Amino acid sequence: MLRIGKLTDYAMLIMSQMAKDPGTILSAAFLAETLHLTPPTVSKVLKMLSDACLVNSLRGAEGGYRLARPAAEISVADVIAAMEGELAMTECCESSGLCAIDSLCAMRENWRKINKMVHALLSRFTILDMTGPLFIKNITEYTSAGLSDGK
Repeated sequence: MLRIGKLTDYAMLIMSQMAKDPGTILSAAFLAETLHLTPPTVSKVLKMLSDACLVNSLRGAEGGYRLARPAAEISVADVIAAMEGELAMTECCESSGLCAIDSLCAMRENWRKINKMVHALLSRFTILDMTGPLFIKNITEYTSAGLSDGK
């Protein structure tokens, strides 16, 4: 089954909550309470998002977290990469030479094309998009960028 991890799902919830009030500095405790998550989990996710420069942490009595850039400039793919590493549908999408049959595989190029399409689709949706219902008129327009170079 292809699925994002639980911490990535929580990261999307946290980022979407932060996007609802972008000018406000939010504490980990507030986010945990609002989203019904445990404070240690929220702190762990915020640390990972901070390490990826998706959120800024501010110290002090009035400290907390805020988005590092506008929600419309942070993609779903950015959050997934921060939490799980770069998207790789198979080992050969991640790096050449990891698979014992890498040089003989007839599927490698097809998986790389699919990987590129999935990444292109996830890159099209932003944190701002995720704060409300998604309306997708034509899925082709969202995936065509992934194949525009013919690969």
